[in-house]
Amino acid sequence: MEWFFINVALNVWNMGLAAGLILGCMLVLRPVLVKVLTAQQRAWFGVMGWYGASLGFLYSLMNWLHVLPVTFQDLITPRTEMGSSTPAYLPVSYDGAGEYALTLPGGKAFWVELTDERMLALVSVWLAGAAALGFVLWRRTRRLKTLGRQGQLLADDDPLLLRSLSRQPDDEPVGVRLCRGLPTSFVYQNGERIDGKKHNMIYLQEELPPQRRELVLRHEWNHIRLYHGWMKGWANIALILYWWNAILWAAYYYFCRDLELACDERTLRDLAGPEERKQYAQTLVELAAGKMLWDVPLAFGECDAVPRVKAAVAWHKPTRWEKAGKWCACVLVFLFFVGGPRDIPYLSQELVRYWQQETVEVTVPSGWTPEERWLGAEGRGSVILLAKDTQGTWHKSSYLWDERDKNFKTSDPWETLDETPDLTGFQQGLW
Repeated sequence: MEWFFINVALNVWNMGLAAGLILGCMLVLRPVLVKVLTAQQRAWFGVMGWYGASLGFLYSLMNWLHVLPVTFQDLITPRTEMGSSTPAYLPVSYDGAGEYALTLPGGKAFWVELTDERMLALVSVWLAGAAALGFVLWRRTRRLKTLGRQGQLLADDDPLLLRSLSRQPDDEPVGVRLCRGLPTSFVYQNGERIDGKKHNMIYLQEELPPQRRELVLRHEWNHIRLYHGWMKGWANIALILYWWNAILWAAYYYFCRDLELACDERTLRDLAGPEERKQYAQTLVELAAGKMLWDVPLAFGECDAVPRVKAAVAWHKPTRWEKAGKWCACVLVFLFFVGGPRDIPYLSQELVRYWQQETVEVTVPSGWTPEERWLGAEGRGSVILLAKDTQGTWHKSSYLWDERDKNFKTSDPWETLDETPDLTGFQQGLW
């Protein structure tokens, strides 16, 4: 309990590093993904990055589906702790000053000295940054909501709603307000409680001409139909927790772009003909705000007007074969990002502690005497001992963790090596 907040921080930082690697890989692959996937499919992969590395049980669940020979998780999933469900590059637990193992995405380990003062300072900086960013986003959100609620609430039988919203009987309640002075039209998931029920709210600029107003309303309604509100909401929470990871800020920018492009695609598909689609592209040009809204609302006039207009002009109804090809590509990309490694090498503080506490008896052949002793790992629960004798020759022995007897046992005799082993990730003098 003494180090509770430090241990929470370490686990959050590990998840933030994993999220950065997953979403960073998607950024590197983006030129290809833009061509082979739809915007909505890319948005779902973004969700997999924001959710998958943020929820340990979901990450573990995705590890089970290992179909391809090599997956991305095979490449980035070292562990610094036994039993860790998500990738762990930093120590999973801290129990006082000492040496702790850190690992790189490829699995190489190195040791650092951690002290109470350093850890408390890092946790304080992290908490201060998260609190400051959370406050800024909350204040902007509250300001926009207050501005939106001053608008006129349209009746359910208003002609504008009847023309624009293809609602079904089981759809969640939706409210629409016409507002003066909005910087842009936007939508809020569960934005207001009306007549005792939570309503998804769409706030429209009252100054829009009738035709533009209808197109913007269609766009915002599609954000609700595509569940973009909770997608972006969770990404905002993750961004607050992982504010220190610059990769996630870039990933968030393109994630929001994909949400808007997906909504554009859905709206263009719903429009009647080429003339309406042309009007939609013109509306994008006229209403682009030219700035990024980093907080919760999904706004019609967010930035990236140029790629959105280009996509709208080039849009055409996909053929059956195009749809099939994109879904096949989607499955392949999904299989690449899921499926974790079965056997993960690690040399953690916990493993070292187990080794020292169990006082394992190490028997060395009488033919040589150790001059240097090294401890390392080779797979989960497997300890490797290396020794250099007084003649400069290296020897190796393996110990496995016996779950039934709760001890390390060796099944291999000492093996004499022909060359000096790679000592990366090993620690000296622990046996």
